[in-house]
Amino acid sequence: GLDDHDGVVTVLDWDDDPLPWIAMEYMDGGSLAERGKGMGFRQAAWTASQVAGALEYAHGHGVAHLDLKPANVLFRETADGEWDAPKVADWGLARLLLEHSRSVDGISPQYAAPEQFDDSLAEAGRRTDIYQLGAVCYDLFTGRPPFDGRDSEVMYAVLESPVTPPTEHTPELPPTVDEVLG
Repeated sequence: GLDDHDGVVTVLDWDDDPLPWIAMEYMDGGSLAERGKGMGFRQAAWTASQVAGALEYAHGHGVAHLDLKPANVLFRETADGEWDAPKVADWGLARLLLEHSRSVDGISPQYAAPEQFDDSLAEAGRRTDIYQLGAVCYDLFTGRPPFDGRDSEVMYAVLESPVTPPTEHTPELPPTVDEVLG
């Protein structure tokens, strides 16, 4: 139901028989996980804005992503020489397929929100996506996630530690990045 937004990867079909599979729009430009470190500030800010717009559209339709991470932001190459178009993929459909296949459902700790580790804090939803967008943008602007290390270390840090301001890792960033991502 989100396919009519330019920032959302179109899902063409899916099934869980005989194995889980998804047929989606061909995205020929790689993922943010592969490309993020090579972007200049202006392109990174534009990319972040496009991803935020896709999330805002989804939230307006009652859909939360809940697993936003650089690997779930894919690019479509453009022929006009402009920046390639980022689109958000995996809107919970992969999670649904994993449940159908009786596999373990996982999250990416480096981009997970506190409520994904401790559900007594809040119910996962739109606010989870906003936190994850901040973590993805942090990585996009600094070249590293807000917290890194073993999964258990990251989980503890997400729940208990303040985030180092992005400009401490990348001093050439405008100071407003600290404010926005904070």
